[in-house]
Amino acid sequence: MFIGLYSCEFKNDRQEYAEMLIAKVETFKKTNNRLPKNVSELGLTEKMDSPAFYQMETNTTYIVWYGLSVGESKIYKSSTKKWTKEG
Repeated sequence: MFIGLYSCEFKNDRQEYAEMLIAKVETFKKTNNRLPKNVSELGLTEKMDSPAFYQMETNTTYIVWYGLSVGESKIYKSSTKKWTKEG
């Protein structure tokens, strides 16, 4: 049971970070009339073990994602403004 609780907290932390990342991207977009090229333009540092990741897909769309388990990710697509599970 402890492992299950830890796993849920871990996912919640990643989800919260991802939502913060989306909010920062949207604020940047409104202020600068463009998407950030990477998270450093948001004042963040992306590392291999970051809780979530940002990727600009086109000049107007982006994705934010984080891992749920090996081979499974939760992905936010700005084009649909929805989360999906993939993998």
